[in-house]
Amino acid sequence: MADFKTHLIGAAAVSGLAATVVVMAGQVPHQAVMGYFVLGVIGGLLPDIDSPTSIPIRIAFAALSVIAGFLVAFNFGKHYSLLELVLLWAGGFLLIRYGLLNLFTRFTTHRGLIHSIPAGIGFGLATTVLAFHGFRSSALDAWLCGLFVALGFIVHLLLDEWYSVNLFGKKLLKKSFGTAFCLGSLKQPLGTVALYLTVIGLLLCCPSPQPVVIMADRTQSAVMSQRLLPGATWFQDFLRRVTPEGLSRR
Repeated sequence: MADFKTHLIGAAAVSGLAATVVVMAGQVPHQAVMGYFVLGVIGGLLPDIDSPTSIPIRIAFAALSVIAGFLVAFNFGKHYSLLELVLLWAGGFLLIRYGLLNLFTRFTTHRGLIHSIPAGIGFGLATTVLAFHGFRSSALDAWLCGLFVALGFIVHLLLDEWYSVNLFGKKLLKKSFGTAFCLGSLKQPLGTVALYLTVIGLLLCCPSPQPVVIMADRTQSAVMSQRLLPGATWFQDFLRRVTPEGLSRR
């Protein structure tokens, strides 16, 4: 199984490449593309949240507990005193940081259903739903957020499978091969069915994917294919563009 550093670098590399493609498409602002990149990296760490000793779960629940505490305090800010708000903040923090975390680690197992392809799709769809309905993002922006999370998640699973191949040992495949990039678990049939039903439910809550389809239509694909490799001249007008004179003209 790949370690935290490998997952972080792998998710960053693939998300960076995907973000570059989105920039070349010219359909979204550069600031949004940076957000997609960050979501891709986060998605690359999500599969390990079912491990009670993993770095991602500690970071995720620590951040979630702080945010939840502030949300509770902000929600009641007009009704209570500062001391009461501090107590509410502390209560929300402790409930998430210790109560919810203990429940989560108790009812999940490492490399269980969360560590699977449908879970990755579910996390991506959940991100799309949250961005569209919760943050009022456009359909295109919401779908790109979800796609980057799912992309990082799948990269994580593929890296784990790659590290299950023993290139230098007597046995080519380790015992862990096939446990990461999977479609579910026969040992947990009810959980697997529930996971697929959740994915279907999230898909029904998502906006229309038509903007993403339009973005990737044949015309846009043709433009991308023309820019995949340089033309007759490499880095055409590069010096003119980066010199102070060229920058002042722009």
